[in-house]
Amino acid sequence: MKILALSDHVVEQIYSPSLRERFPRVDLILGCGDLPAYYLEFIECQYNVPLFYVPGNHDPDDLQIPGGQDIDGRIAQVRGLRVAGLGGSRRYKADGRHQYSETEMNVRLLPLLPRVLAQRLRRRRGLDILVTHAPPRGVHDGPDLAHTGFEAFRRFIRLARPRLVVHGHMHLWSGTESRETLLDGARVLNVYPVQWIDWDSAP
Repeated sequence: MKILALSDHVVEQIYSPSLRERFPRVDLILGCGDLPAYYLEFIECQYNVPLFYVPGNHDPDDLQIPGGQDIDGRIAQVRGLRVAGLGGSRRYKADGRHQYSETEMNVRLLPLLPRVLAQRLRRRRGLDILVTHAPPRGVHDGPDLAHTGFEAFRRFIRLARPRLVVHGHMHLWSGTESRETLLDGARVLNVYPVQWIDWDSAP
């Protein structure tokens, strides 16, 4: 299965009538936040495959992608895979949309835990894919508050044991930053601005 994951930046070669000619196969689209609705809608219309997305800290409160499914704080199933989503970043201003303190993100995780742990009793993993905007704490994150990752994500990954975690939020300007890290058996991938993922090659 081929997965197209995107975040934080509109890429001209993607937002193009020749998209299908350049990249003929996509089976699942994952939006990791801070992308305009028209961009994700265009990609979904080109491929007509499931689109799951979470909001970023710069997205509007009422973000809706026609043809897509908002999985922020939810678990969805597609093609036999269990996919969970957690949008937003660390809170860096009092009235910021899609921003959360560490405590608030822990609270947001609580409704997901019973389903994840029950699935782990039946299988080795409680999830297959975790889609977030911000990264886990200490993995691809930054030193400033706005770009600090969530410790809550590290704990959730430890409990859920997903094969793949995709996030955005961290812009890779220099080309020397780490894009991929293995954390508790999960492949953690910064997809900024776009990544094609071969699911069969996930850990």
